[in-house]
Amino acid sequence: MTEEKYNLLISGNEEAWDNDSYILDLDRFLEYTEKDLKAKFGKLDMSLINEIKTYPSIFAYEDRCDKDASMGYITDVIVRQNKIKIIIRKEDIITLENLRKLKFELDISDWEFSRTHWAIKKVNLYEELQSLCTNLKPLSKPIDITKQIFNVAFTFAGESRSLVEQVVRELEKIIEKDSIFYDNNYVSQLARPSLDTLLQDIYKNRSKLIVVFLCKKYQEKKWCGLEFRAIKELIMEKEINKIMYIRLDDGQVDGVFKTDGYVDGTKFTPKELSRFINERINLI
Repeated sequence: MTEEKYNLLISGNEEAWDNDSYILDLDRFLEYTEKDLKAKFGKLDMSLINEIKTYPSIFAYEDRCDKDASMGYITDVIVRQNKIKIIIRKEDIITLENLRKLKFELDISDWEFSRTHWAIKKVNLYEELQSLCTNLKPLSKPIDITKQIFNVAFTFAGESRSLVEQVVRELEKIIEKDSIFYDNNYVSQLARPSLDTLLQDIYKNRSKLIVVFLCKKYQEKKWCGLEFRAIKELIMEKEINKIMYIRLDDGQVDGVFKTDGYVDGTKFTPKELSRFINERINLI
Protein backbone atom coordinates (compact mmCIF):
# COMPACT_ATOMS: atom_id res chain seq x y z
CA MET A 1 0.00 0.00 0.00
CA THR A 2 1.30 3.48 -0.94
CA GLU A 3 -0.19 5.98 1.47
CA GLU A 4 1.16 9.28 0.07
CA LYS A 5 -1.19 9.16 -2.94
CA TYR A 6 -4.77 8.12 -3.52
CA ASN A 7 -7.16 7.62 -6.44
CA LEU A 8 -10.25 9.80 -6.67
CA LEU A 9 -12.93 8.55 -9.04
CA ILE A 10 -16.11 10.57 -9.48
CA SER A 11 -19.03 9.47 -11.66
CA GLY A 12 -22.31 11.01 -12.72
CA ASN A 13 -23.85 7.55 -13.04
CA GLU A 14 -25.93 6.90 -9.92
CA GLU A 15 -25.19 3.16 -10.13
CA ALA A 16 -21.49 3.46 -10.98
CA TRP A 17 -20.12 2.03 -7.74
CA ASP A 18 -22.92 -0.43 -7.00
CA ASN A 19 -20.99 -3.09 -8.93
CA ASP A 20 -17.36 -4.22 -8.88
CA SER A 21 -16.41 -2.65 -12.22
CA TYR A 22 -16.86 0.63 -14.08
CA ILE A 23 -15.92 1.82 -17.58
CA LEU A 24 -14.53 5.33 -17.98
CA ASP A 25 -13.57 7.31 -21.07
CA LEU A 26 -9.79 7.34 -21.37
CA ASP A 27 -9.67 11.11 -21.81
CA ARG A 28 -11.20 11.53 -18.33
CA PHE A 29 -8.19 9.81 -16.73
CA LEU A 30 -5.83 12.18 -14.85
CA GLU A 31 -8.13 15.18 -14.94
CA TYR A 32 -7.54 17.46 -11.90
CA THR A 33 -4.15 15.79 -11.43
CA GLU A 34 -0.79 17.54 -11.05
CA LYS A 35 1.43 17.79 -14.12
CA ASP A 36 4.21 15.48 -12.90
CA LEU A 37 1.70 12.71 -12.18
CA LYS A 38 0.10 13.23 -15.59
CA ALA A 39 3.50 12.80 -17.20
CA LYS A 40 4.23 9.67 -15.18
CA PHE A 41 0.90 7.89 -15.63
CA GLY A 42 0.03 9.13 -19.11
CA LYS A 43 0.83 5.76 -20.65
CA LEU A 44 -0.69 3.02 -18.52
CA ASP A 45 1.67 0.06 -18.75
CA MET A 46 1.54 -2.94 -16.41
CA SER A 47 4.10 -1.57 -13.93
CA LEU A 48 2.12 1.68 -13.54
CA ILE A 49 -1.16 -0.21 -13.18
CA ASN A 50 0.41 -2.31 -10.43
CA GLU A 51 1.52 0.87 -8.67
CA ILE A 52 -1.94 2.42 -8.95
CA LYS A 53 -3.44 -0.72 -7.40
CA THR A 54 -1.44 -0.05 -4.22
CA TYR A 55 -3.06 3.38 -3.72
CA PRO A 56 -6.20 3.63 -1.56
CA SER A 57 -9.17 4.97 -3.49
CA ILE A 58 -12.34 7.01 -3.07
CA PHE A 59 -15.25 6.09 -5.33
CA ALA A 60 -17.58 9.11 -5.32
CA TYR A 61 -20.50 10.59 -7.25
CA GLU A 62 -21.21 13.93 -8.81
CA ASP A 63 -23.17 16.31 -6.56
CA ARG A 64 -26.38 15.86 -8.55
CA CYS A 65 -26.49 12.17 -7.55
CA ASP A 66 -26.62 13.06 -3.84
CA LYS A 67 -25.06 9.73 -2.79
CA ASP A 68 -22.42 8.68 -0.25
CA ALA A 69 -19.00 7.61 -1.51
CA SER A 70 -17.05 4.40 -0.88
CA MET A 71 -13.42 3.78 -0.03
CA GLY A 72 -11.34 0.80 -1.09
CA TYR A 73 -8.90 -0.25 -3.79
CA ILE A 74 -8.63 -0.63 -7.53
CA THR A 75 -7.84 -4.30 -8.12
CA ASP A 76 -7.37 -4.18 -11.88
CA VAL A 77 -7.29 -1.79 -14.83
CA ILE A 78 -7.95 -2.83 -18.44
CA VAL A 79 -7.38 -0.37 -21.29
CA ARG A 80 -9.19 -0.90 -24.60
CA GLN A 81 -8.73 1.82 -27.24
CA ASN A 82 -10.42 4.90 -25.76
CA LYS A 83 -11.94 3.24 -22.68
CA ILE A 84 -10.67 2.11 -19.26
CA LYS A 85 -12.36 -0.67 -17.31
CA ILE A 86 -11.71 -0.32 -13.58
CA ILE A 87 -12.22 -3.30 -11.24
CA ILE A 88 -12.74 -2.19 -7.64
CA ARG A 89 -12.99 -3.54 -4.10
CA LYS A 90 -14.98 -1.42 -1.63
CA GLU A 91 -14.18 -1.59 2.08
CA ASP A 92 -15.99 1.30 3.77
CA ILE A 93 -18.37 4.21 3.29
CA ILE A 94 -17.53 7.90 3.49
CA THR A 95 -20.63 10.04 3.71
CA LEU A 96 -21.26 12.82 1.24
CA GLU A 97 -21.31 15.25 4.17
CA ASN A 98 -17.86 14.18 5.38
CA LEU A 99 -16.43 14.16 1.88
CA ARG A 100 -17.55 17.75 1.34
CA LYS A 101 -16.03 18.74 4.69
CA LEU A 102 -12.71 17.23 3.67
CA LYS A 103 -12.44 18.83 0.22
CA PHE A 104 -9.45 21.01 1.06
CA GLU A 105 -7.56 18.32 3.00
CA LEU A 106 -8.11 15.77 0.22
CA ASP A 107 -7.24 18.28 -2.56
CA ILE A 108 -10.68 18.12 -4.19
CA SER A 109 -11.88 21.24 -5.98
CA ASP A 110 -15.54 22.28 -6.13
CA TRP A 111 -15.67 21.71 -9.89
CA GLU A 112 -14.66 18.07 -9.52
CA PHE A 113 -18.05 17.17 -8.07
CA SER A 114 -19.69 18.15 -11.34
CA ARG A 115 -17.38 16.14 -13.61
CA THR A 116 -16.99 12.40 -14.20
CA HIS A 117 -13.24 11.72 -14.02
CA TRP A 118 -10.36 9.86 -12.37
CA ALA A 119 -7.68 11.87 -10.59
CA ILE A 120 -4.59 10.82 -8.66
CA LYS A 121 -3.92 13.03 -5.65
CA LYS A 122 -0.73 13.66 -3.69
CA VAL A 123 -2.41 13.22 -0.33
CA ASN A 124 -1.98 10.70 2.47
CA LEU A 125 -5.61 9.61 2.66
CA TYR A 126 -5.33 7.74 5.98
CA GLU A 127 -3.46 10.52 7.70
CA GLU A 128 -6.03 13.14 6.73
CA LEU A 129 -8.97 10.99 7.74
CA GLN A 130 -7.45 10.12 11.12
CA SER A 131 -6.23 13.63 11.96
CA LEU A 132 -9.66 15.10 11.34
CA CYS A 133 -11.37 12.53 13.60
CA THR A 134 -14.12 11.71 11.14
CA ASN A 135 -14.77 8.36 12.87
CA LEU A 136 -14.06 6.53 9.65
CA LYS A 137 -12.30 3.24 10.16
CA PRO A 138 -9.06 3.01 8.18
CA LEU A 139 -8.89 0.74 5.19
CA SER A 140 -7.35 -2.64 5.88
CA LYS A 141 -3.56 -2.67 6.10
CA PRO A 142 -1.66 -5.06 3.85
CA ILE A 143 -0.70 -8.39 5.37
CA ASP A 144 2.93 -9.43 5.80
CA ILE A 145 3.54 -12.24 3.30
CA THR A 146 6.60 -13.44 5.24
CA LYS A 147 4.24 -14.56 8.03
CA GLN A 148 0.77 -14.97 6.54
CA ILE A 149 -0.89 -18.39 6.28
CA PHE A 150 -2.72 -18.58 2.94
CA ASN A 151 -5.70 -20.71 2.03
CA VAL A 152 -4.47 -20.95 -1.55
CA ALA A 153 -1.40 -20.04 -3.62
CA PHE A 154 -1.20 -19.87 -7.41
CA THR A 155 1.72 -20.89 -9.61
CA PHE A 156 1.56 -20.31 -13.37
CA ALA A 157 3.46 -19.17 -16.45
CA GLY A 158 3.21 -15.50 -17.37
CA GLU A 159 1.39 -16.37 -20.58
CA SER A 160 -1.50 -17.69 -18.44
CA ARG A 161 -1.83 -14.54 -16.32
CA SER A 162 -4.95 -13.20 -18.02
CA LEU A 163 -6.98 -16.30 -17.10
CA VAL A 164 -5.39 -16.66 -13.66
CA GLU A 165 -6.20 -13.03 -12.85
CA GLN A 166 -9.86 -13.62 -13.72
CA VAL A 167 -9.96 -16.72 -11.53
CA VAL A 168 -8.36 -14.84 -8.63
CA ARG A 169 -10.86 -11.97 -8.88
CA GLU A 170 -13.77 -14.42 -8.89
CA LEU A 171 -12.29 -16.24 -5.89
CA GLU A 172 -11.92 -12.96 -4.01
CA LYS A 173 -15.70 -12.64 -4.13
CA ILE A 174 -16.16 -15.80 -2.05
CA ILE A 175 -13.10 -15.93 0.25
CA GLU A 176 -10.92 -13.28 1.91
CA LYS A 177 -8.45 -11.62 -0.43
CA ASP A 178 -5.73 -11.84 2.24
CA SER A 179 -6.06 -15.64 2.22
CA ILE A 180 -4.98 -15.81 -1.46
CA PHE A 181 -1.36 -15.69 -2.56
CA TYR A 182 -1.31 -14.12 -6.02
CA ASP A 183 1.87 -12.27 -6.96
CA ASN A 184 0.26 -9.13 -8.42
CA ASN A 185 -1.48 -8.51 -5.08
CA TYR A 186 1.90 -8.21 -3.34
CA VAL A 187 4.15 -6.42 -5.84
CA SER A 188 6.03 -4.31 -3.28
CA GLN A 189 6.67 -7.20 -0.87
CA LEU A 190 8.08 -9.44 -3.60
CA ALA A 191 10.74 -6.88 -4.51
CA ARG A 192 13.43 -8.32 -2.23
CA PRO A 193 16.62 -10.41 -2.24
CA SER A 194 16.37 -14.20 -1.78
CA LEU A 195 12.87 -14.25 -3.24
CA ASP A 196 13.29 -17.94 -4.05
CA THR A 197 13.51 -18.78 -0.34
CA LEU A 198 10.38 -16.80 0.48
CA LEU A 199 8.35 -18.34 -2.35
CA GLN A 200 9.32 -21.90 -1.46
CA ASP A 201 8.34 -21.22 2.15
CA ILE A 202 4.93 -19.88 1.05
CA TYR A 203 4.22 -22.78 -1.29
CA LYS A 204 5.52 -25.59 0.92
CA ASN A 205 4.80 -24.42 4.46
CA ARG A 206 2.22 -21.64 4.50
CA SER A 207 -0.40 -22.51 1.89
CA LYS A 208 -3.23 -24.95 2.49
CA LEU A 209 -3.74 -25.51 -1.24
CA ILE A 210 -1.46 -24.89 -4.22
CA VAL A 211 -3.15 -24.43 -7.60
CA VAL A 212 -0.86 -25.21 -10.54
CA PHE A 213 -1.86 -23.98 -14.00
CA LEU A 214 -0.16 -26.54 -16.23
CA CYS A 215 0.85 -25.72 -19.79
CA LYS A 216 3.77 -26.03 -22.17
CA LYS A 217 5.14 -22.64 -21.14
CA TYR A 218 5.12 -23.63 -17.45
CA GLN A 219 7.85 -26.17 -18.18
CA GLU A 220 10.03 -23.47 -19.77
CA LYS A 221 9.89 -20.92 -16.92
CA LYS A 222 12.71 -20.83 -14.36
CA TRP A 223 10.54 -19.39 -11.59
CA CYS A 224 7.81 -21.97 -12.21
CA GLY A 225 10.47 -24.66 -11.90
CA LEU A 226 11.58 -23.20 -8.59
CA GLU A 227 8.01 -23.10 -7.28
CA PHE A 228 7.36 -26.65 -8.50
CA ARG A 229 10.26 -27.91 -6.36
CA ALA A 230 8.13 -27.17 -3.31
CA ILE A 231 5.26 -29.08 -4.91
CA LYS A 232 7.50 -32.10 -5.53
CA GLU A 233 8.45 -32.03 -1.84
CA LEU A 234 4.78 -32.17 -0.88
CA ILE A 235 4.22 -35.10 -3.26
CA MET A 236 7.19 -36.93 -1.75
CA GLU A 237 5.74 -36.32 1.72
CA LYS A 238 2.38 -37.68 0.48
CA GLU A 239 0.56 -34.38 1.05
CA ILE A 240 -1.13 -34.63 -2.33
CA ASN A 241 -4.41 -33.22 -0.97
CA LYS A 242 -2.64 -29.83 -0.93
CA ILE A 243 -2.11 -29.82 -4.72
CA MET A 244 -4.63 -29.03 -7.46
CA TYR A 245 -3.81 -29.15 -11.18
CA ILE A 246 -5.61 -27.04 -13.79
CA ARG A 247 -4.42 -27.91 -17.30
CA LEU A 248 -4.51 -25.31 -20.07
CA ASP A 249 -2.95 -27.38 -22.88
CA ASP A 250 -1.26 -30.74 -23.38
CA GLY A 251 2.26 -29.48 -22.70
CA GLN A 252 4.50 -31.75 -20.64
CA VAL A 253 5.64 -30.68 -17.17
CA ASP A 254 8.34 -32.72 -15.46
CA GLY A 255 6.90 -34.39 -12.37
CA VAL A 256 3.33 -34.48 -13.69
CA PHE A 257 2.19 -37.85 -15.03
CA LYS A 258 -0.64 -39.08 -17.24
CA THR A 259 -2.25 -40.75 -14.24
CA ASP A 260 -2.49 -37.43 -12.36
CA GLY A 261 -5.94 -35.86 -12.25
CA TYR A 262 -6.63 -32.30 -13.34
CA VAL A 263 -9.36 -29.80 -14.20
CA ASP A 264 -9.50 -28.91 -17.89
CA GLY A 265 -9.17 -25.14 -17.71
CA THR A 266 -10.33 -24.75 -21.32
CA LYS A 267 -13.79 -26.14 -20.56
CA PHE A 268 -14.80 -24.00 -17.60
CA THR A 269 -15.27 -20.28 -16.95
CA PRO A 270 -13.10 -18.40 -14.43
CA LYS A 271 -16.10 -18.32 -12.09
CA GLU A 272 -16.51 -22.09 -12.29
CA LEU A 273 -12.78 -22.63 -11.74
CA SER A 274 -12.90 -20.41 -8.65
CA ARG A 275 -15.73 -22.51 -7.25
CA PHE A 276 -13.74 -25.71 -7.82
CA ILE A 277 -10.80 -24.18 -5.97
CA ASN A 278 -13.00 -23.14 -3.07
CA GLU A 279 -14.40 -26.68 -2.86
CA ARG A 280 -10.88 -28.04 -2.49
CA ILE A 281 -9.98 -25.47 0.16
CA ASN A 282 -13.02 -26.47 2.19
CA LEU A 283 -11.98 -30.12 2.13
CA ILE A 284 -8.59 -29.47 3.72
